[in-house]
Amino acid sequence: MIAKKPPMGFNTWNTFGEMFNAQMLCELADAMVERGFKDAGYEYLIVDDHWEMDERDPETGRLVPRPAKFPNGIKEVIDYVHSKGLKFGLYSCAGVKTCGMKPASFNNEYLDAKTFAEWGVDYLKYDYCAKPETQDGDTLYRRMGIALRECGREILFAACNWGQSDVTSWIRSSGAHMYRSTHDIINTYESTCGIFRSQVDKLGASAPFCFNDMDMLTVGMKGAGGPAGNSKGCTPGEYRIQFCTWCMFGVPLILGCDLRNVDEEYRDLLCNEKLIRINQDEEARAPHPIAVNDRMEFMKELSGGEYAVLLINTDTEDTRKGFVSYDMGWKASSGCKMEFEDVLSGEKLTFTDYVRIPVPAHDCRMFIMRLVD
Repeated sequence: MIAKKPPMGFNTWNTFGEMFNAQMLCELADAMVERGFKDAGYEYLIVDDHWEMDERDPETGRLVPRPAKFPNGIKEVIDYVHSKGLKFGLYSCAGVKTCGMKPASFNNEYLDAKTFAEWGVDYLKYDYCAKPETQDGDTLYRRMGIALRECGREILFAACNWGQSDVTSWIRSSGAHMYRSTHDIINTYESTCGIFRSQVDKLGASAPFCFNDMDMLTVGMKGAGGPAGNSKGCTPGEYRIQFCTWCMFGVPLILGCDLRNVDEEYRDLLCNEKLIRINQDEEARAPHPIAVNDRMEFMKELSGGEYAVLLINTDTEDTRKGFVSYDMGWKASSGCKMEFEDVLSGEKLTFTDYVRIPVPAHDCRMFIMRLVD
């Protein structure tokens, strides 16, 4: 059974765009294993757009992998990824062309699903470019959802319509296991903040087997190029905001940096056991803002009687984040104290009815909280 928890993996698009080949994909699979990403829970290696030829096979009508990228065929790469204990993802689109103007799956859903299953694909990212204006998106996604259900292989269905067409109202019925509800992310602090702010009113839009997707992470890309690249990148604190927010909001964790050479600082952040546990909590409960207004303070109930607390400082100056326990759901008269454990530093803090915690500029603090006598 797939997608009981937010899916985790890596996608080629952010850093590489169309500049990938079989050798690189095998190297990335090696890095996922050797650098600890697989052990941390990242299991899908996903190839985005531009893997296919410009036209379908004229005799069979099937999609054809580009020989320049896959000289021995795509099945060889998929088998190698599987040999590493990983799963393989591929890209297509609900329109007549992909976003890169390659052949897409409109009116070929069942043939393509069968082809993907025969190759051993485990994950399908399904985009929304070049869709006929007279065709509603929910029908197109439902058509591919059923095609995947009937293809004879368990394939995770990752819908990617960027939040168009009131997607949250119908996407679960399409069979999708995750769905993009945002515009494309860029490797800047402004893009990160714009995306997570846009999702505060959608915190209840994720649940087991169908998770809201805030797009692929840029953590660790620094000044890398590629479609999501930006020369200035983000600071360590800004990358912490991104990863902690994605974990807190319970969305898929799909990496976009070059796993082969990402700095250890960011590898450690992306593989932090406690952060991933918050994201992967078995109850998959939505977080909620602790206070009114735009204060960027969130709490989330976890299994085992624990809570996660995220404090984000989007200002350019250091500050102290503070709130009253009443706004978290209980009064000091309950007799309980709040014990906070910093997920990244291990620091422990105890409060009664009022919390006051320093948070650096353009940074965040994430805690596991317990109520103690």
